[in-house]
Amino acid sequence: MTYASRCNIRRILSLLMALAAAAALVFSSATPVYADSKQQQLEAQKTQAQKELDAIRQQIKANESDLEAAEAQKDLYAKEQSAIKVQINALNSQIEDLEIQIADKEQEITDKQAEIEQKQQEYDTRWEEYKEQLFSMQTLDQGGAIALLSTAQNLYQLLTFDQVLQDISDANTHACEDLENQGNALKEERAQLEQAKAELEDQEAQLQSQRTQLDGKVDELAKNIQAQDSSISAAEAKAEALSAAETEARAKFNKAADELDSYLKSIIEQTKNNYANAPISCSLDFICPLPSYKYISCYYGDGGHKGADFAAPGGTPIYAVASGVVTVAASHYSYGNYVMVYHGTDDNGNSYATLYAHMNSWPPVSVGQSVTKGQVIGYVGSTGNSTGNHLHLELRVNGARTNPLSYIPH
Repeated sequence: MTYASRCNIRRILSLLMALAAAAALVFSSATPVYADSKQQQLEAQKTQAQKELDAIRQQIKANESDLEAAEAQKDLYAKEQSAIKVQINALNSQIEDLEIQIADKEQEITDKQAEIEQKQQEYDTRWEEYKEQLFSMQTLDQGGAIALLSTAQNLYQLLTFDQVLQDISDANTHACEDLENQGNALKEERAQLEQAKAELEDQEAQLQSQRTQLDGKVDELAKNIQAQDSSISAAEAKAEALSAAETEARAKFNKAADELDSYLKSIIEQTKNNYANAPISCSLDFICPLPSYKYISCYYGDGGHKGADFAAPGGTPIYAVASGVVTVAASHYSYGNYVMVYHGTDDNGNSYATLYAHMNSWPPVSVGQSVTKGQVIGYVGSTGNSTGNHLHLELRVNGARTNPLSYIPH
């Protein structure tokens, strides 16, 4: 008998023993019911833990968004405040320049007033002198004119004496008028200086008003920045609390996940024990789980991924990669509808099991059912934690998840 014939007979005997063991497992009511109930309980615990963890992560994400928004808003307020302060500094410089100009005008007005007063004093002095001269001339005209005229030595003196008196009067009149005109000119210059000063003061008042408005805006922005600081502090405190809550929720989830994985591993071990007298022999002659697929969308180990994802159209049949017994046929929050098949042990005593996840509907096989290599055990879908139609395939060697592409053709 050839080696190939012996292997064929060995596989046939193994399959017959598997069918017998599967029949015994199907008709044994206690173990499957207990396994299903226990598995559902553990999956429910893991699902609830995942929901709690996801809820906290959503809060963390929302809080991070709030924190970023508060920091961005604070930055905008701070930039606006800085820009306004630059404007205020510019206004302060303009106001200082105007104050200097106003002070200069005030000094010019003071100086001009001193000139006016000096000119007024000159005018008053000249006017007093003029009045005295007029009084003297009036006295001569009324009492001593003849005596004065008699002192004339010649006709010229006699003829010009009256003209001299008139010239003296005219000179005094012109001098007083000139002083008055000079005084009026000085007063006009003072008025112009006062007008210029008033215009400068008006400009200063406008700039002061602008600065007051900008100061108010700076104060308002300071309050807004303070409010954003409060929001940032609250968000940072909330982030710390959520981080602690996430750590606790993750620990709870990991515990639930470990308990479920441990239980699934125990199912495999239990299946092995049930087949102690009729062990399933795994030849490691695996086939591809799909008749065709588009590409492998995620490899084992990518981002902690524990399987290989085969992107394929929805409804593509899923094959058992080798003969074995269905140990799980259920629905899971992450796996969606999925099936686990135990394939037995190899010549070295290593056990093998595969898991097929995200099926489009409830699996067409049941726990305890024997399947043959290439048998359809479900169809590609996107149930559970999935964003598109694909098959998530896992391989467990001695209960530990291993890279399936190291064993299974693809």
